[in-house]
Amino acid sequence: MEEIVNNIIDWIRANPHWAGIAVFMIAFLESLAIVGLAMPGWLLLVGVGSLIGAGTLGFWPIAFFCFAGATLGQAVSYLVGVAFKDRVHHWPWVERHQNLLHRSETFFRKHGFAGILIGQFIGPIRAVISLIAGILDMPAKKFLTAVVIATLIWAPVYLMPGVVLGAALTFQKQEVVILIACLVAMAVCLWLLGGYLRQWLVYNQSKKGSEIVHLSNHFSLKAASCAVIFLAVVSFLALSSYGALMIELSKKILEVIG
Repeated sequence: MEEIVNNIIDWIRANPHWAGIAVFMIAFLESLAIVGLAMPGWLLLVGVGSLIGAGTLGFWPIAFFCFAGATLGQAVSYLVGVAFKDRVHHWPWVERHQNLLHRSETFFRKHGFAGILIGQFIGPIRAVISLIAGILDMPAKKFLTAVVIATLIWAPVYLMPGVVLGAALTFQKQEVVILIACLVAMAVCLWLLGGYLRQWLVYNQSKKGSEIVHLSNHFSLKAASCAVIFLAVVSFLALSSYGALMIELSKKILEVIG
């Protein structure tokens, strides 16, 4: 699989004028029902992103083709669900993925519109969530709105890890590892803190009503730990030479995405 990915990336590097079509097909197959499960789409998009970061490809044109391919893949999956309904479950090439289909159906029933938005960022669910939406008769206008929003966000987000790697090619390996570790740590902490903030807001809102929503176990400890880790990483960057490297990397990324 790694050899196939490398060969495709090498071909795109050698034929940048075909990069948009190649990325369109990668995103289309990555988002197509069931087929996406067999696609190394994330690795391919990271590879394409590294070409963007190195200046070989333009960020926004590639992001557009990525968005267009993913949207079409999800739309085709939805139409298959609308056309064939539960008969899909009995197709030979789908039968071995019944557990995933049932989990995704439960996920969709629970989250609905938000399920399309969230599911686009969860590998296995992305490959079936639109199929499930079609099977369960989600209104076409509502589905299309959700998919367009989801893929508009998904396309640049999935390219960014590769862009960071490509932009950092001039740095030493150790510097790249530490910078990426810092970025990942800060991103995870911010994501978790956002979740804790929403939970706290829901908790405070519930106290005004009749039913109180309880905070998760060790809520304060977990929230404080995330804040401490985030501040520790920021302090490390501010007090070390890696802060200057992070600024340099940020400038390169901003130049690339223009």
